[in-house]
This record gives sequence, C-alpha cells and structure tokens, in this order.
Amino acid sequence: MDEYIQIGVMAARTPDGSFLDSVPIYTRRTPQAEAAEEAALRPVAHIFAEKFAQYLRETKNIGKER
Repeated sequence: MDEYIQIGVMAARTPDGSFLDSVPIYTRRTPQAEAAEEAALRPVAHIFAEKFAQYLRETKNIGKER
C-alpha cells in the first residue's frame, strides 16, 4: 500500500475572484519527496530559529530593565 504526504493546498476561484473550498495536494511518499520536503523546510526552520533567538534576547533584556 502506497503512502502519501501532503505537499500543499489549492483552491480554485470563482468568476468574481473569491475562492472555492481548498483541496489538499498529495504526492507519493518516496525518498526523493522526503528529501525535497527537508530541503524546502530547512531555510524556513532557520528563519524561525533566528526569530526565536531574537525573542529570547529581547525578553531577557526586558526583565533586566525593570
């Protein structure tokens, strides 16, 4: 039995430009698909890690100012 992973969501538009219900997009789970997922998420995870480190630094400084 094949396994699938969700790789996105799409929604068609009506003639007036509003969105119809969104539909998940799947692909077959393969080593290549998992590697692509990892490659796509790594830069985003790096950004979140930097932002969290910034948050920790700033909240630490707030405590010292009081």
